[in-house]
Amino acid sequence: MRLVDAIQALKNISRTGWMQHGLRIAESVAEHSFESALLALELASAAGMNAERAAVLALVHDVPEAIMGDMPKWSSERVRRIDEEAMREIKSDKIGELFREFEEGRSNEAKIARLCDLLATNIQARRYMKQGYDMTEIEEKTRREIAEMLEDDVFRPIRGRVLELMQV
Repeated sequence: MRLVDAIQALKNISRTGWMQHGLRIAESVAEHSFESALLALELASAAGMNAERAAVLALVHDVPEAIMGDMPKWSSERVRRIDEEAMREIKSDKIGELFREFEEGRSNEAKIARLCDLLATNIQARRYMKQGYDMTEIEEKTRREIAEMLEDDVFRPIRGRVLELMQV
């Protein structure tokens, strides 16, 4: 798949979790990745990390969904294998390298990007809740996962900021 086609697909694919909870028109994968990247830029900078790298990792974390669509997270092992196959189809060594770094969480910037993936989902869930949609399950699940991640000392400098963002 050509990169420009992958980009277009990401702009047109709605996030599955929102659709499964009653939204007919939901946030796209590209919108989610964009929000994750901006959050990563801000939080990595506040933590004294390479903010640009964290933002790029967050930006590319869902690129495989251009081929496979947004699959529910409950099928995570299967999704991981499909993600790897999809990345080979996109044929970008650099994006593939960044995607693997994100998936493996092998750098502090990848950890921040992974946190921001969850944080963007949590924030969006609360936005939808304010519009009257029942996103309690997604909001509570991401809140628990974020709380677990924040126990890692790498997040000490930004814990307060993350909790503040979760109150918006």
